[in-house]
Order: sequence, then structure tokens, then C-alpha cells
Amino acid sequence: MSDSRSGENPSSQATDPEGDQSKKFWEFADVGFDTGKRLWFIQFYNEKNEGAGTYFARSISLKNGNASQYQWKDAEGRAFWHVRERFFADQIESFSIDSTGFSISITFKKDKRPNGGNSSIPLDFEYLLYAFHLTNKDGGRAPMSFVEFYDSKGKLNKRLDNRWIIIEGASRSTFGVYPKISLRIDRANIEGITVTNSAVIISGNQ
Repeated sequence: MSDSRSGENPSSQATDPEGDQSKKFWEFADVGFDTGKRLWFIQFYNEKNEGAGTYFARSISLKNGNASQYQWKDAEGRAFWHVRERFFADQIESFSIDSTGFSISITFKKDKRPNGGNSSIPLDFEYLLYAFHLTNKDGGRAPMSFVEFYDSKGKLNKRLDNRWIIIEGASRSTFGVYPKISLRIDRANIEGITVTNSAVIISGNQ
């Protein structure tokens, strides 16, 4: 299935991750493969989730960095993407295209934090809440998911921002009243939690 959403190629100035143009031009991008053109592509999106341009190439090199694979089905129920990976503008150190235009190289900034970053888990939490940011941003980046840890009195002890969340075998339930809604997991239903710089993995005791 072909990606039919290709747009005008963005300018090299707009893809400078350190410049003001970058923040106006795109917040996140996807790497994928167009089965119609038989080419790899990088598709850019702005802060309104609108397509902001696409680069096509025969090969793409991604050096370092974090990303997430995902897919969804088309209207006929077929898997839409064989390869699809997302990353964010603030993670990029450099972006270059060779003189022929057939190869793209992206270098990610090295994460200087130790694995997990500021990620210690409170020892006395009673339950946790998790959801996806809609408008809140940290450092100007596109919003991602967050996890909040609460004690038995309902006091917030710690919050982990901008992570992918993975739930493995944990019982959970909806929580809150709109617009303050989330999903809740009680500590009694948690076997363990693994935190990295890019993800929170919550393992249940089922």
C-alpha cells in the first residue's frame, strides 16, 4: 500500500533542529516505506499534527537516538504499515542528504543522562495514573505520555514525563472526571516497573 500523503520537500533551513525555523516547521517525524514508489521516506508533522513535507530516499541512516515502531489498519482491515517509526525534532543533532538525493542520514543527540534519567520510583506509592499529554509540553517538544505516583492519601509523589508507556499483564481501570482523566493501576496489581530514558514498562502480577 502506498503512502499517498507526500508533500513538498522541506527546505534544508527548515530542518535545522537548532534553529527557530525548525520549531515552526516540524515537531515530530515518521520514517516509513512507500510501497508504491518503492522508496523510503521521512514525513514531517507540525505542532497541529498536519503534514509539513516529505523526503524520499533509497536508504535512510539513523544514528543513535530513541524511537517507537507502530502500525494501524486501513479501511479494509489490512495492516497499513510494514515499517513505521516516530521521533521528535528536539532529539535531532544533524540531518543531511547526499548530493544525489538518494540517501538521508540523521544523527540523534546523545542522551547524557544515565539510563532512566530522573526516574527513581517512590517506595510508598499506593497507585499510579497514566495518560497522554494533549497540550502540555516539556522544553518545547511535542507532548508524550506521563506517569504519576500517588500515596495512600492521594498526594502526588512523583511524575515521569515524555515516555512511551508499555503495560504488560496489569489490571487497570479508568479514573477521573473529564478533563482530568487517566488510567489507574493499584500497586497491588504491579509486579515491577522498568524505567528507561524513553519508556516506562509496567508489569502486572496476573
